[in-house]
Amino acid sequence: IGLHPAHLLNTLQTLWTKKEFQAQLQQEARRGFAALKDPLEGLLDILEYCNDLKKGKGHSLGHYIINEFQDWIKEHPFVQQVRCNLKLRKLQAQVFNIIAESQTNLLDPLISIYQLDKADKDYLLGHVKYLYHKGKYKEAIVLSIKLHLQPDLCVEEMCTPMLLQEKTNLAEAFVADYPELQSKLVQMLDRWCDPTFNSEDLIRQYRGMFYLKKDKLNHKVLSKLVFRLMELYGIDPGKCP
Repeated sequence: IGLHPAHLLNTLQTLWTKKEFQAQLQQEARRGFAALKDPLEGLLDILEYCNDLKKGKGHSLGHYIINEFQDWIKEHPFVQQVRCNLKLRKLQAQVFNIIAESQTNLLDPLISIYQLDKADKDYLLGHVKYLYHKGKYKEAIVLSIKLHLQPDLCVEEMCTPMLLQEKTNLAEAFVADYPELQSKLVQMLDRWCDPTFNSEDLIRQYRGMFYLKKDKLNHKVLSKLVFRLMELYGIDPGKCP
């Protein structure tokens, strides 16, 4: 039958709160992973039971379990050999549900464990767009970067919420390896610099979705950003009159 995921989580939760049992925590985790009927499915059940993933803590039991599982699976690679594509797709769908409610620092191990980078591109794009339309703009852009989906997404759509929230680093990361997207980003910002550009129309689209930093849309700030990015990307000033 195998160990029930909830039982394993209960054991780990008890040990997690007691620092003197840290060595035993690792042993129990690895023993528990091996005892699960289906480790890949069991891990997702554990994560769904684990409340601390949603609290934004970098060092939580949920993070510990995922990282420990990733290390364990390297020693047991056969666990990742899911023969049925339908089953793998079902597991991946569960992963995306967890990603939607968790911190972005969980992405790398979950992508690796559940082979998301090898999934069908249209399927992955669908999940990125789902996150975006739920207003989870940061999660959507980070996931798209991790899965190298940028060429199939709209620069303006993906980067605008980041720029309005002063998360320019994510907008830059989105276009980092794609000169064509870099040009599009700079051209978009250049349009925003135009005196006839109506920033209120732009802001209205995202009002209520997050705290808007309107001051980041003033001409001086935008011009400075445009010139910095043009220099960074080696873009011909002629493209931004």
